[in-house]
Amino acid sequence: MAVSFYNFHDLHHDSLKNTIKERLNNIIDNNAFVEGEFNTAFEKEFAAKQKAKHCLLVANGTDALEISLLAYCIGHGDKVGVPGITFYATAEAVLNVGATPVWVDVDPVAGLMCPQSVKRVHEKHGLKGIMPVHIYGLPCPMDELNSYCQSENIFIIEDAAQAQGTFYKNESPVGDSPNLVTFSFYPTKNLSAFGDAGCILTNDDDLAKKIVTIRNHGRGDETSMGRNSRCDHMQAAVLHAKLPEIDKFNNQRKMVAQYYFNALQGLPVKTLPEHFICLSSWHLYPVQCESSEVREKLMNFLREKEIGCTPFYEKTLSQEPALAQYEGEDKNARGFAGHTLCLPMNPFLSQKDVEEVAGAIKEFFS
Repeated sequence: MAVSFYNFHDLHHDSLKNTIKERLNNIIDNNAFVEGEFNTAFEKEFAAKQKAKHCLLVANGTDALEISLLAYCIGHGDKVGVPGITFYATAEAVLNVGATPVWVDVDPVAGLMCPQSVKRVHEKHGLKGIMPVHIYGLPCPMDELNSYCQSENIFIIEDAAQAQGTFYKNESPVGDSPNLVTFSFYPTKNLSAFGDAGCILTNDDDLAKKIVTIRNHGRGDETSMGRNSRCDHMQAAVLHAKLPEIDKFNNQRKMVAQYYFNALQGLPVKTLPEHFICLSSWHLYPVQCESSEVREKLMNFLREKEIGCTPFYEKTLSQEPALAQYEGEDKNARGFAGHTLCLPMNPFLSQKDVEEVAGAIKEFFS
């Protein structure tokens, strides 16, 4: 029996498809293509769900990062701390606004930005901002990062592209934060559009006004320039239609993570600590292998059994040819990269599915 990595068939069930088709027909009939009632409704409801004052929809998650940097007036000559383990877009956003990425190391267990490394890197390089990434949906140690960065006047932009449904250790949702927090709604994310979309959350009225201006060509401020980063009305309609089910699906992901944690005990792969089960959004379920060679062989073995799995973060960002010139720390990140295999994770997996995956892993190592 095949175990799918993403299960779009069950996610996009007939009732949801019919709702979205009706909404899209109305949008077409009313010629309301760029921004509209569903943008407004989603922004209001998503902000309330994440306990933020403002939600500002933008065209995609990368734009959300770039616009956040611009809102904080980060640009040429500024240095921004970026974790070595993340998707390329985090560093790309820094470069696209003219700033310089500086690598911040991660903890060796979960791959999250290390507060001690932030301190060392800032003392050596002088950071204007940092971009902690809630990787896989795991919450970064924001209490420690906020405390240090506030004392040093360092801006924080939380990259929550994979973290819709994630909670901080105080059980507040990601977004209930003094920082700018960015989301991606790419089709594979927990809460997803039918194309590209993203948003920025903030509790600051002035920053919210600035972001609204930037995303729409600078309109509203004759002294400013901006960009075209409006979320189109069709994507907002899809997001708003999916929003009522997201808590149920995220809770089901947590249940699947618990199944994995129980089923993989005693096997020669490292799982994440159990305390993450109730906090993470479980956008992905990563395990660590002892080497990249073992990871590659295990991946091929599982795929032969029609078990969907994929490697994530083959290299640190500092090992990417286009980024090799930049400085910072990445010792732990280099030990982390290339060893991770993400197992099937979606809200529709059963305990039997997880036991099948665990059984195949046990077979491989036996």
